[in-house]
Amino acid sequence: MYDRNTAQLQRKRTLPTSRLGSKRLGMYLLEAGLLSPAQIQVAAYDRKVTGKKFSEVIVDRGWVKQQTIDFIIKRVIVPEQRALHKAGAFAQPVEPFSEVFERRKGEVLHEDEEEVLWTVD
Repeated sequence: MYDRNTAQLQRKRTLPTSRLGSKRLGMYLLEAGLLSPAQIQVAAYDRKVTGKKFSEVIVDRGWVKQQTIDFIIKRVIVPEQRALHKAGAFAQPVEPFSEVFERRKGEVLHEDEEEVLWTVD
């Protein structure tokens, strides 16, 4: 049977988690071994259905204590974001792909190859 939600997750190949800067809370918890990918997917579904925050869902389910989330935010995420901000990571302008491609296509294409146009489905 075709499941549209599963198909979308397989296409994205990313785990839905709560955003905190450029990295999501769920990824921090996954890296710390506190959540599994399956738990992240369940929490994302619950978040969508209930409208609660990602962190509220995982606390309500009893997977992670609120104190643990607060600790990770205070001691890991905030210092990391401050360091990135000081380094200018959030202030970098985004260059359009077409400009990057035109500037760098010589690095990818060799003299004997021809450019193949492509589209995103």
